[in-house]
Amino acid sequence: MEPEKLRAFINDASAFVRFFGIAMAKSAPHVYLYALPFAPTRSLVSARFSSSFPRTLRLKRGRLSYWPSSEMVISNVGSKVYSIALSPDGQRIISGLDDGTIRVWNATTGETEAGPFAGHTDSVTSVAFSPDGQRIASGSGDRTTRVWNATTGETEAGPFTGHTDAVSSVTFSPNGQRIASGSFDRTIRVWDVTTGETEAGPFTGHTDLVRSVAFSPDGQRIVSGSNDQTIRVWNAMTGETEADPFPGHTNWVLSVAFSPDGQRIVSGSSDRTIRVWNATTGENVAGPFTGHTDTIWSVALSPDGQRIVSGSYDRTIRVWNATTGETEAGPFPGHTDWVFSVAFSPDGQRIVSGSTDRTIHVWNTMTGETEAGPFTGHTDWVRSVAFSPDGQRVVSGSSDRTIRVWNATTGENVAGPFTGHVVASMALSSDGQRIVSSGYRSIRMMDVTTGKTETTGQVDFTDQSKMNDEGWILGSDDELLMWIPPVHRENLHRPSNIWVVGDHESLLDLSTFVHGHGWSTCTNT
Repeated sequence: MEPEKLRAFINDASAFVRFFGIAMAKSAPHVYLYALPFAPTRSLVSARFSSSFPRTLRLKRGRLSYWPSSEMVISNVGSKVYSIALSPDGQRIISGLDDGTIRVWNATTGETEAGPFAGHTDSVTSVAFSPDGQRIASGSGDRTTRVWNATTGETEAGPFTGHTDAVSSVTFSPNGQRIASGSFDRTIRVWDVTTGETEAGPFTGHTDLVRSVAFSPDGQRIVSGSNDQTIRVWNAMTGETEADPFPGHTNWVLSVAFSPDGQRIVSGSSDRTIRVWNATTGENVAGPFTGHTDTIWSVALSPDGQRIVSGSYDRTIRVWNATTGETEAGPFPGHTDWVFSVAFSPDGQRIVSGSTDRTIHVWNTMTGETEAGPFTGHTDWVRSVAFSPDGQRVVSGSSDRTIRVWNATTGENVAGPFTGHVVASMALSSDGQRIVSSGYRSIRMMDVTTGKTETTGQVDFTDQSKMNDEGWILGSDDELLMWIPPVHRENLHRPSNIWVVGDHESLLDLSTFVHGHGWSTCTNT
């Protein structure tokens, strides 16, 4: 196979595994019974192997042409998601939850790899992976910090006690040996990851809540942003202030970060501005970057340190030259409510944003054009977004208690998961032959004559069949019958439906479908 074709096939196979991982994790036969039939028509894997498995379910209507933007939905998280982070290799997702627990998820299958890690007695407000991905740090409203084994969930160290109010931010040092924590008690502390001993601190000086902390790339300094409207830089070993407080912001400093070379610091504030500072002298070297008309909730530096992206309560995103403060692109309009989170792709060419309008957008950094999205599906505020290390996926965490993984390139709108069609209103046609019903996001029409419970082929799939939160259609004895991908769940035809109005109307053909103990007859061989 030619190199380009081989590369395309491998990329398609990767998408195939990510999209169908939840079903495949249950049992290998699901590769043949559900994955191949539901794969897009342009899927190289499906094109190569489908003809060898003729006795599977078929999509008579609604098959996609390309892979959808939402590759995976992690549902039943259990509580509101306050913080998420991707492991350094992009294979795992960690979530900190309102119920005080931490969970680790497989970023491909959506399966829980570890957790819930129980121990905190209040919301987990901040989580971070160690640089080697072996440990997790968590900060909580219970005033403590803990270190966990990312595989077993065992507490490796902690609780680290000392803060007298909620821990708002935690971060590992670049070498993974220390953790810095910022707290509502107005202090910063540095902890030894192994022993839990306080290595330095409390660093005192801020006169209001500490909102954000970050290590410099060499691990020698810590920057902090506070509600006292200042930024401070500390010696990470001694706790001494390396420069006077950086004054200039006129409201809370919500976000701080070092440039990749450690020479500059960028800050975002509720005063609607962004500033760039000399990390040594505290001189305001660029900014204030003005343009936003409301609080700036999130800022991020591009991988090369040349640009800054900001998200604001004014519903827009802006890109700034990190040296001059000039607006390079934006404002990017599109969100209809506050922009809570922004991040650059690893190559700096794209920006992802999450909003209280419940959507995610992917933007071209230079032009401001929407490259993908809006990604719809979350039912509450999108609080946190991040790119995977390879830039192919976006992960989002929401107040709707779910985590979702999206294909960052295709941008096809996806909704889900949905467990059923709730009837909000119903009417009979003038000739009495049909019933039309409206639900949350769909309209269905049934034939009055055939609207009773029916089975299709040999599968116990009826109008009353339940669908669980993972997308499995359940039989009369609650056995797993078949798995439906998220994009096809909302507007899935039930046996008696004549048509269903909505995106991705999905009509199954089960006439040749074999399942259960007979699955092995699905192949030609």
